[in-house]
Amino acid sequence: MARPSKTAEVLRMEGKSHRTKQELAFREKQEQSLLSGMRLQEPASIKKDKEAHRVFLKTRRLLSSIGKDDEMYSAAVCRYCTNTSKLKDCEASIEMAKAALEELKESRSKFDDVGEFAEYYRLLVKLEDAVTKKEQLGAALRRELCDFEKEFCMTVASSGKIVQKQPPTKKSVLMEALSGP
Repeated sequence: MARPSKTAEVLRMEGKSHRTKQELAFREKQEQSLLSGMRLQEPASIKKDKEAHRVFLKTRRLLSSIGKDDEMYSAAVCRYCTNTSKLKDCEASIEMAKAALEELKESRSKFDDVGEFAEYYRLLVKLEDAVTKKEQLGAALRRELCDFEKEFCMTVASSGKIVQKQPPTKKSVLMEALSGP
């Protein structure tokens, strides 16, 4: 899979590119046209959810520090915040189900009758299935959150892809004069 192309800002920072100044200026203009120019706003649905609100504020602050807090990204950022909240709820639900499962296992000795014993195993299987389904849901949410984090350079690997790999080399004054403007 091909690596995504670098932004005009990164190419300008590197100082080396086969593109002309006009091409870089056009590219930068095109990149800016994809942004709305409006600051990222928090919708009311996110404000109502305490965990999502906390994550939104933190994410907006981080995106602002790298100049990516544009309203154009609001849908993805809001999904990231709501999924983070859902994951927290899911993990709490998993813990409750696991506690209920342990409580049921501890009460096993109370079931003497065959009918009660069959009921015990039926409940045990139901609880184990519920825990498994919740853990699968949690894994899916974590995977989706990871995709968002990669997209918005929130991981070490994704942010490392846009970092300049080599320091700019200083050209000699004579070579600059010979090459022209």
